[in-house]
Amino acid sequence: MSQLIRRAYPRTIYKAPIQYTVLNDKKFHNTRMFDFSPGGLCYETEQELEPEAEVCIVMQNYSPDRFGPEAYRSYVARIRWIRPLSQNGATRYAAGVQFVARSHDILDTDARAPRHVCDLCGVLMPMDHIVKTNQGCQLCGPCHRHIGSILSGKIRECVIRFLIGNVY
Repeated sequence: MSQLIRRAYPRTIYKAPIQYTVLNDKKFHNTRMFDFSPGGLCYETEQELEPEAEVCIVMQNYSPDRFGPEAYRSYVARIRWIRPLSQNGATRYAAGVQFVARSHDILDTDARAPRHVCDLCGVLMPMDHIVKTNQGCQLCGPCHRHIGSILSGKIRECVIRFLIGNVY
C-alpha cells in the first residue's frame, strides 16, 4: 500500500534568483528557486547534497517591505530531500529545504558572531544590529522603526505589553 505524503504547507510556484552555500563553506553558488511555502523552498543545485545538510540561502531580490521569501535577506535551511533533474545531460538536482532561521542580514558570513532573535518577528540578527528599548525589548531595525511609527495610545501599549510578556 503506498503512503500519501502530505505537506505541512501548500507550495507556491515562485521562480526567483538566489544564491546558496553549504554552511561555513563561504563559496556562494548562483541558482534559482522553483517554489516556496512558509516552511521551506525548492531550488536547483549542481551539488548532490546529503539530507540533513544545512545551507545558507540568500535572496538576490531582497525587499523587506514585501510578502514572500524575498522579505528576508537570507535563510539557514536543512536539506529534506534531493532529486536529479534531467536537463541537456547536465547533472542538476532539485533540493527541498526546511527553514531553520531567517534574517535581514546574511546569516553565514560569520558563524562565531553573537546573535539574538528579534522579540517581535523572530529574525536572527547579529547582536550589534539589535536595538534595545527602554522597556527591555530587543528588536531588529525594521521592527524598531515599525513600533516607533505607532502613535502613543492603546495599540502601542498592547504591543509593548505583548513584547515584554505582560510584565510592568
